[in-house]
Amino acid sequence: MTVEQSTALERKFSVNGLSISAQQWGIGNQRKVIALHGWLDNSASFSGIAPHLKNCELICLDFAGHGYSDHRSEHGSYNIWDDILDILAIADQLDWQQFDLLAHSRGSFVAVLLAASMPERVGKLFMLDGALGFDNDSAEAPSNLRNYLLDQRNLFKRNSKVYTSYVHAIEKRQEKISITETECYPLVERGMKKVSNGYEWRHDPRLFGCSAFKLPLDHQIHFLKALQSPAILLAAEDGFAKWTDMHQLIQQQSEIKIQQHAGSHHMHMQAEHIVSIAGIISQFFCAK
Repeated sequence: MTVEQSTALERKFSVNGLSISAQQWGIGNQRKVIALHGWLDNSASFSGIAPHLKNCELICLDFAGHGYSDHRSEHGSYNIWDDILDILAIADQLDWQQFDLLAHSRGSFVAVLLAASMPERVGKLFMLDGALGFDNDSAEAPSNLRNYLLDQRNLFKRNSKVYTSYVHAIEKRQEKISITETECYPLVERGMKKVSNGYEWRHDPRLFGCSAFKLPLDHQIHFLKALQSPAILLAAEDGFAKWTDMHQLIQQQSEIKIQQHAGSHHMHMQAEHIVSIAGIISQFFCAK
């Protein structure tokens, strides 16, 4: 059965001392899917594609520090593994003992760690233009930690930039992502709040800080090897598809199937590609 749903249901989950927001689509459908967005995005990045997914009940999260979700505490951090406990707690509240993952960019890094370390919880894994496989230099670990410590102290105190309108914020966001003003609007609408003299981003300024530690490539390879879930990486022709060395490593070290699709890094938000990508995702999740 496919349940048609023209708008998302807003959800709030109280987990690990935080309020985590989400949007829910396709209530009552068979496949239970949790969607994980990219860095500085929010659950609205899936709002275009969600209504086109077949037979999927979809929970699109705002990661902590993003969208409508709480920021982490002053001593909290935003390393890629810090979101996993929140995801598991939300799945437990939904009584989803097993679920699929739909993930974009940074969300894909989180998804691989979760699927590899908790294989009994993850059925299938679909990644949009992102996966592990980056060669981080271990020699830089001390300087990375130093930068993290400085950033944590400085960024926590930093005030967000104020914009006079959504238009100005969209223009700024478009400097980083190749989508149109219309396609970018949902991200900005969910990602900003009204203040006395304009609008400012809801996301935690500490998200711009350096990571305390970055997984060495050999650690990443062991996570890739540990994956038991059927997995697809859909690489954007104007994005991840250009990282041919990483593709070779992923294919050598895992059973992840790599396909290419037209579009930019945010191809799943581009109107001309939404229906096509939704069809690929639906076919993958619904296949026996």
